[in-house]
Amino acid sequence: MTSKEKAPSQKSIPYSHSLERLRTFFYKIGVRQGWWNTDLPLLLAVSGGSDSMALLWMFRTFWKGRIVVAHLNHGIRGECADKDQAFVKAMAARLNTPIVTEILPVPSRLLQGESLEDGARRIRYAFLEQTMQAEGAWGVAVAHTSDDSAETFLFNLLRGSGPRGLIGISERRGPFFRPLLSFSKVFLKELLQYYGIPWREDLSNLDSRYTRNRIRNRLLPLLRQEFNPQVKEALLGVAEEMVHLRGREESAQEALIPLLRRKIPCTAYACSLETLRTLEESSRAHFFRGVAAHIGLRTLSRDRTRILCRLVAESSRWCFQWQKEMFLFCSFHLVAWVDPDILVQSTKNAPAVHSTYGSSGDFEWGSWRFSWNRQCATESIYGTMGAIFPESESLEILPLSLCGKIDLKRNVPEWALPLFPLVRSDRAYWIPYWGGGRSCGKKSGALRLTATVLDRTSQKEKVTDR
Repeated sequence: MTSKEKAPSQKSIPYSHSLERLRTFFYKIGVRQGWWNTDLPLLLAVSGGSDSMALLWMFRTFWKGRIVVAHLNHGIRGECADKDQAFVKAMAARLNTPIVTEILPVPSRLLQGESLEDGARRIRYAFLEQTMQAEGAWGVAVAHTSDDSAETFLFNLLRGSGPRGLIGISERRGPFFRPLLSFSKVFLKELLQYYGIPWREDLSNLDSRYTRNRIRNRLLPLLRQEFNPQVKEALLGVAEEMVHLRGREESAQEALIPLLRRKIPCTAYACSLETLRTLEESSRAHFFRGVAAHIGLRTLSRDRTRILCRLVAESSRWCFQWQKEMFLFCSFHLVAWVDPDILVQSTKNAPAVHSTYGSSGDFEWGSWRFSWNRQCATESIYGTMGAIFPESESLEILPLSLCGKIDLKRNVPEWALPLFPLVRSDRAYWIPYWGGGRSCGKKSGALRLTATVLDRTSQKEKVTDR
């Protein structure tokens, strides 16, 4: 057994736990977070544990709008997970609340190199977002408490996070909001006991193989007993101050990130190496954290951020793996964030010949789409994403990596060679984006070409912070 149901006990209710006090407190939270006056339904993530059952009880007791319960069976804890699912279904029926529940076995859905914890979080948040959209909900309420926020602060502190990780857990992030961050786990359990609401106890929370469990069950009690009885309050106080620090950092990032950006096809972000080197190391670290947030990556640890900053300062040719889904390449004075899936797909880019018979048409090659039409022109022009070719009945497309002429790819980074095409006919050639083209012979008519890049990764799931 890894979980069990806790039975309520009836006690006299103190004012601190009274409906009168809680109603006012919950109303203020709802107004501050922006959901109190919405006419749309709210989706509640309910696992069956004490925190999420308190969340469900508070919304059913104090909020008069429509709520929908969402429960995901992760397929990890066997019979106990099935009992949790049955319990939440029964409680939703008891409270006359609609419920959406699914079984998505996490172990069989893990990405390569992904931990069970990270995979469960990714799959859970994807399920919640999909359910929110299907229900037309305003947002998703999750039951994180002040204890969770303190644990997150310590977890990120131990891995060397900067201000972004040391704010604990945010009240709102994207569609997710957390109405219980002002409450402790002990308070919520007392509340459920006073009002006769049962819950399920997940004994896997005692499993010391997980870092967060060791922080909760070993480190925080040690700090509380040996160093500071009010350690949780102290940590949350520091986290609150970090919110202001993070705000200043994000303001700087909002100005810097679009200013430094080079729009290069097939990259999530790119910038000049020389410009990066003009930044102080602390500003460089802030910049990297901002880019991560901008394109949906995990924040690097402090040590790995230092390594990256050192690479920028000391070398002009390197590769850095940010996470499984993103690499940084530096060459030809450019730093580019590139999804490795695009690089894998590029191995399938083979030479191809496309007919240009007729007045207009289009074709695809790898991550590129080319549109063409015939027109009158007195000269050939070769730009970044468009060109005017001499008249031709066909065009050959091949990856730059297969081009034998070194001078044609002299200014193209190595990582880009399999991704970017060389377009050529019997009388001309053109390299999209990197420019460069040449014609020979007499011209009779012209072929206008336009290149666009297809977004092959738009459906990939982004990382959602805890």
